[in-house]
Order: sequence, then C-alpha cells, then structure tokens
Amino acid sequence: MEKTARIKELVEFLNRCCDEYYNKNNPSISDAEYDALFDELTRLEAETGFVLENSPTQRPGYEVLSELKKTEHEIPLLSLAKTKDVNDLLDMAKKNNGYLALKLDGLTVKITYKNGEIFMASTRGDGAVGEVITHNAKVFCNLPKKINFKEELTISGEAFIDIATFNRINESIEENEEKYSTPRNLASGSVRQLDSAVCANRGVRFIPFNVLAGLGNIPLKTGRLKKLAELGFELIDTEFLDSTDNADTAMLKINKLKDSAAQKGYPIDGIVFSYDNADFCAKQGKTSHHFKDGIAYKFGDPSFETTLNNIDWNISRTGQLTPVAEFDAVEIDNTIVERASLHNITFIENKRLNKGDKILVSKRNMIIPHVEQNLSYNGGGEYTVNYPKFCPICNQETTVKTTENGGNTIKVLYCENPVCAGKKIKNYTHFVSKPAMNIDGLSESTLEKFTKLGWINSLSDIFSLPKYRQEIIEMEGFGEKSYNNLVAALEKAKSTKLSNLLVAVNIGLVGKNAAKQIETLFSGSAQELLTAIDNNFDFSSIEGFGETINNEIYLWFKNPENRNEFTKLLNIVDLEQVVQNIQEDSIFNSKTVVITGTFQNFNRDALTEKLQNLGAKVTGSVSKKTDYLLCGENAGSKYTKAKELGVRVITEQELETLI
Repeated sequence: MEKTARIKELVEFLNRCCDEYYNKNNPSISDAEYDALFDELTRLEAETGFVLENSPTQRPGYEVLSELKKTEHEIPLLSLAKTKDVNDLLDMAKKNNGYLALKLDGLTVKITYKNGEIFMASTRGDGAVGEVITHNAKVFCNLPKKINFKEELTISGEAFIDIATFNRINESIEENEEKYSTPRNLASGSVRQLDSAVCANRGVRFIPFNVLAGLGNIPLKTGRLKKLAELGFELIDTEFLDSTDNADTAMLKINKLKDSAAQKGYPIDGIVFSYDNADFCAKQGKTSHHFKDGIAYKFGDPSFETTLNNIDWNISRTGQLTPVAEFDAVEIDNTIVERASLHNITFIENKRLNKGDKILVSKRNMIIPHVEQNLSYNGGGEYTVNYPKFCPICNQETTVKTTENGGNTIKVLYCENPVCAGKKIKNYTHFVSKPAMNIDGLSESTLEKFTKLGWINSLSDIFSLPKYRQEIIEMEGFGEKSYNNLVAALEKAKSTKLSNLLVAVNIGLVGKNAAKQIETLFSGSAQELLTAIDNNFDFSSIEGFGETINNEIYLWFKNPENRNEFTKLLNIVDLEQVVQNIQEDSIFNSKTVVITGTFQNFNRDALTEKLQNLGAKVTGSVSKKTDYLLCGENAGSKYTKAKELGVRVITEQELETLI
C-alpha cells in the first residue's frame, strides 16, 4: 500500500475511533491499539510530509456532539504523549525532577471557582471546545462546593467512578438488560447527563491533577496540589522521580502506585510522569496534540488461553481484506470474547497461526480483543498463510500487496474488483451518513440486503429504492411505516448542498471543511465546479489546499465512471445555491472578526457563515488586525486581549441588532 494511502486509511479509522471514544462512550479498540496506530500515522506523516487537514495528530481529539452548551478552553486541555518504556520516563527525569501519579480512567473535567464557589465546570471535549457540565459538577460526591479561597481558581482533573461503585451499579441492572462495559464509559455518560439527579445517583468523584489558573505564587506543581488538599480536594498518591532513579527503582514506585489504586478501588490505565517545576513545564512547549511537560506510561494486559477455530476475512471500503480470528469463548473483564482482528497476512505469518492452535488472547486496555501469542508454535518449519485466493464477497481473484511499516514489510490482501459488492456497500454506507447525504434508515446491514437483491448497483440507485415499495414492505423487519420513513428521508436528502454531495461521493482528502471551501468558491454550483475542472483550475490556489488535494480532485473527476455517476446525482438532487449577499453598507464588510464565548441564540457555524455573507473575514485569534470581537458568555482571554488592543467588543444583544 502506498504510504499516502495508508495515511488516509489511518486518519479515517482513528477519527472514527475518536468519535466512538469521546462522543459515543463506546470505544471499539483499546488505548494500546489506538496508540500503536497513532504512532504509525505520526511516523508516516514525518516520512512523507503528507498531513491531512483532519488528521488526529493535528488535534487532540475529535468534535463535541451533544445537547449541552459548549465553551472554549482558553488554555487548551491537550492529551499526553504515551510510552510503554519506563526509560522514557527516566530520560525526562534526567532533564528535571518530576513526580509519578496515577492516570485515572475517567473523563477529564475543568472546574473554575470564583469567590470560593463553583462558577463553571466543563468537559475536555476536543481540547479546544468542551461541554458545560456545571450542574453535574455540583453533585460530584467528593467535590468541595465551597472553598476558603476567594481568588479565581481553575483546576483540571479526572471525573471517575470507583470500581466498587461501578460493580454495585452493574449488579443492580437486571440480567436481561445491558450492563455498563467499563467504569470510564459509565463515568463519561454520567458526567454528560442533562439531569443532575442521574449524575448524583452514580457516585461520580473528582480528583484534580493540575492547576490551570491561580496559586501562581507556588512554584511547584506538587505544592499547588498540596494547597488543593488543604482546601478540601481529594488527591491521589504521588512518587517523586529524578536523575538518581533507574529502571528498577522507577518500577518499584510505579508498582507502589498501582497497589495504592487497587486498595482504593481506583480505575486506572497508566501512570503519568510530570515535571514538578511549573515554570520549567511552561517552557517545554506543546504540539497540537499534547503538552511536552509530561508523559503517560501505559500498562500491558493479562492474557487467557483458548483455541483458534477459524480465520474469517472482512472487506473494507478500500478493498482491503482483514483477517479475523474466531476462537473458543473466553471471559475477560466480565465480557465474553470470541473474535479478534489479525490485521494482515504478515501478522498471521509471524505467529504461524493454524486452525486448532492454542493461543493467548487479551483485551488490550480492557477493550479490544487481541491475539498475543501462538502457544502451539515451537519454532522452525515451513509455513504458508492459507489466505483466500478469491474475494469472499465477489469471488474475484485477490492480490497480495506489500507496504513498509517502521522498516518492516507488511503483506496485505486486497480485492481490486472495482465493482465488488463488499467495497460498494462500504461506499454506500458512507454516502448515506450524516456528514454526507444524511439519509436516515439506511444502515449498513440494510444496504447490504438491498445490494444483494440487485436494487443498488451505484450511488444514484439509492434514490430509486421507492420503486421497490411492495418488496420492502414485505421484508422482515420492515413494513409500511419503515418504507414511508425511508421515502421521506430520500426526498429530504434530495435538497442538499454541494459540500454534502462532495463529501458523499468520497473524493480523496476532500472532507467537510475542504468541501465547504469549494462550495463557497463556486457559489454552491456544481456546474461551475465542473467547468473549472474542465478548464484545469488550480485547486491548490485555495487557502489550506495543496498540490496533493488538487491531484486527488482531478484523479476522481477524470475517471469517466465517477464523472458519469456525479452527473446522474446532479439530475436527482437540488443543490442549494450559496449566494454571497455581501451588504456593502454592513459594518462587517471587509472587516476581520473573531468569535468567542457561548451564545444563546446563535449557532457558531451558522454565525460564521452569516458574517462571511456580510463580507467579514472570520479568524480564530485576536490581534492588531482584528476589527471586532463578537463576545458571548464565558469569553475568557480573547475578551481581555481585545480590550488591551482597543478592539471593539460586540455583545450578543448588539449583534442581533446589527445583523
């Protein structure tokens, strides 16, 4: 696989994992598996210089999706770099003294006190924007409601549910009902409840791990934490680590902390090392993903013996066939595990896996099943992977491709049949998804059924499903109501925007933001876009684009089948015209505007679009070039800087009048 293709695949997969972890509280892979893929992506980006706009390496996380109000973090709540090598901690300790602390497995929360009372609490979110959960923070069972400290104090820490409480809640759930999978998932869902009574009944606890604002007169972070303890906050144990330590003494301290967590029933997924001197921490800087003043040491996972019964092969949207191990069921972390991904042909070769082998299986970070070892392999002997020579979906011949991964050659199996039903189903699923055409009622399994019946052979065929009315109504799991809902969803989807259509047809590197820029440039007109392509328009001239995106756009549209399908879709949908109704007399025309805070009556995206239509250039930071700061609630430092620079501040009430 080409390195750029692997980057695209990793970005798509890791972003989906972020969505599952941060917004759905239902991760499908472990932290360890995510970390390994994240490291691979980071390495490939460094090797190629090819970085996608939506790469998870460029942001600490993924976008908040909930009904709670949102707030910007003036001090970003970034992630930590991760390692499984204790020597990485020692290397940092040689630079400056630091300390080890438990990495609690819950949800990161920021809390601000004013005049000794809780003023505001919010989740980490994507690191830049979180959700306001003040009403729930006030019912955390161990959080001080009032403190003897009248100055403003902002702290960050972990909201979590201890293991005893987690087990008690799960035991109270009827056997025929679904139980919570992990304490982290339960804590995350509890903290983000709209009803604080629900959160109060869950026994959520909070332990701070950093002071973001306040206590600046105390130079050491451990000193600041000690002050928090004096104010009534619960703290976790810490162990100092410095240049006199070696791997053995470091592991003794790590194990001591692990024992402390076990005794107290704290759910943890690692140990954190942080420099102690606050000024030194501030000088270490940061990446877009993490601060450089600390690192997380991640644990391994226990393994269980079972028997390998079969290797199945699943197809992806790119045509990659991924092997999946099927084995005798084992119970790990109170769940039954029977399947685990084997990743690629090389993974199977390295472990010499055959049906009937005794294997060791783990759930890495208590989540993702993983085959750790083949107990039946004693070394030596010839071995050949019995991979399918024909695609299990379309029965066309498969191809083994090789790619470089960290200096190692990896063999990956592909179906290159462009009309393979398996690949098409994945494309259809993407087409109907919310960021694309947003067609409700068409799950992947439903699309698979319709495809097998021969009703869908192209994207445009999806809009022809209503002609199978009687067949759909009579299908198991469907009916008159389901059919009517499907028809309504298809009709609704026919009125869309060019940006949605561009995302839906899956042009390489053209995500939502890039599609929106193309839409704006061509006023939402697909015909203007096609004319520009026919006249060799240079898309790299668009701000934020580059030669790679330009090439991907032309690669897609120069394919006759793609162009023909795009034309068919244009004959079906009605694209909303994007009119730049720039009001010459608007005070925003030709002005630079910054938006900050939360608004009662405005959606941020809609407000940005409205301002652009009024001729404004909307930017993210306040500078001497800023003309106006649109200021909602909880504005923070942007408001302060605007005042210092003499930038005009416009409140929400004034804004309603002006626009």
